[in-house]
Amino acid sequence: MDKECVGWGRWQARIAALLALPVLLTGMYGTNYVFLAAHTPHRCHIPECEDNSTLSGPVDADSWAPGWSSWALPEDSPECHRRPSPGGVCHEDAFDNTTRLDCEDFVYQHHSGIVAEFGLACQEWKRTLVGTVHNAGMLVSLPIMGYVSDKWGRRAALVSSGAGAGVLGLCKSFAGSYPAYLVFEFLETVLGASVYPAAFVLMIEWLGVEHRILASLLLGVPLAAGAASLALLDYLAGYWRTWARLAYPPSLLLLLYPWLLPESVRWLVAGGRAAEAIRVIKQAARANRVAVDAAALDKMLAKDQITNKVEAIVEEESLFSAFIKYGALRRRLLVCFAWWAGAVFVFYGLAVRAHALAGSAHANYALLAAAELPALLLNTLLLDRVGRRPLLTAAWLLTATALIAIPCLPDPSSGAGTALFLAGKMGATMALNALYVYTAELFPTRARQRLLAACSTCGRLGAILAPQTPLLAVYGAWVPTTLLGALPLISAALTRLVPDTLGRHLPDSFADLDNSAATTDTDIP
Repeated sequence: MDKECVGWGRWQARIAALLALPVLLTGMYGTNYVFLAAHTPHRCHIPECEDNSTLSGPVDADSWAPGWSSWALPEDSPECHRRPSPGGVCHEDAFDNTTRLDCEDFVYQHHSGIVAEFGLACQEWKRTLVGTVHNAGMLVSLPIMGYVSDKWGRRAALVSSGAGAGVLGLCKSFAGSYPAYLVFEFLETVLGASVYPAAFVLMIEWLGVEHRILASLLLGVPLAAGAASLALLDYLAGYWRTWARLAYPPSLLLLLYPWLLPESVRWLVAGGRAAEAIRVIKQAARANRVAVDAAALDKMLAKDQITNKVEAIVEEESLFSAFIKYGALRRRLLVCFAWWAGAVFVFYGLAVRAHALAGSAHANYALLAAAELPALLLNTLLLDRVGRRPLLTAAWLLTATALIAIPCLPDPSSGAGTALFLAGKMGATMALNALYVYTAELFPTRARQRLLAACSTCGRLGAILAPQTPLLAVYGAWVPTTLLGALPLISAALTRLVPDTLGRHLPDSFADLDNSAATTDTDIP
């Protein structure tokens, strides 16, 4: 595409500013289950010793841990069991300390989330299922919104995804039962999970493929700000329905974007909408104060249309057969599948584990979001200097070292443990951010977008499993963090199987993969 379209200028700055809002909102919505479905401290309700007023709302410190709890509740499981009182009297001698019963009713320390709202005490799997259902919607979202993006445009995918998530999020705030909440959680993500991919593609197609790293920084900052806003808004709202009714309405502003946000010129050209493409290019040229040659522009667009049609035909006919034929393609694709599944699993797993850190859960989550900013800056500074593979390896080793070291501390909940956790999050962010650039460069031009989407889909599988990591704590408090640290070690080892792409000519065809990898790759069956 000509210089009037790509590169950095006032036109691209305007696009980046417009994309900041939907990306910030998707950063806020993307892991809302971390707070809305957070673990809520609870204990058995003891009718012999308290009235029903403790069932309906938050309780003070005296009501939460009254003096009679030492003989009415077993020390090892006060959350789910109680001791019987055959005489129905609230007295130490009246309770049988040799027997325990399952709780019939529960007292919740607070009622800010859905655990208390829908009575999910002692059903930890139901709580963690919310995150899994949320992330399962991501898997469904990719092909649906990918089709919308290709059929009706990047802008249409962005607007329908962002505004649709807002509408369903508002509906979720009125859910009257746990099953209804799950349905809205899933549908919200089916629409909303494609905001960032649509924004990233649109930004890349206006900046140029060579500016992927800049695009990652421009969109990564509002994404991290959105995650921090999630914690702040939840702290201020204090109740999950209030949070939803404050967080989702701003997404309806995206309905104005068909008049504010320009469509991708590359998509317009590929769709044969040359007249509209020329109009948008001239607007961009005026904004960037660049002269445009109308005759040369017409000739360039005609050439691009022919090239796009030929490449689409070649891609459709050769992708499957190329996977069978070329060992380097199979190797790179399988390695990238493992990378993406592990990287996304660790990234979301750390977000879920934020509540396990000492101190305020809201402050800890905001710190985790803030840890993404130095990671993005380091990637921007280093990816084009040290190379993709060295930086990716270092990021994963940082993540693994930090997380595996936490259980080895005398007090994992200390400040040192929190610092290591933040270092692990920074490494995980660096790795995931670098994967967008590195993965795209490992595959040939004709199939780059489709194979990157396939790798991203594998990452969604990691996101689906990540919310279940708290359940592993029953085998030991060290197990979840150690698992999150072990996976990056495997990913770091896999980097030796693919070449670095810094300074190399990017492959245009599948045959180029075997030729360029002849000295660095070994064939796999």
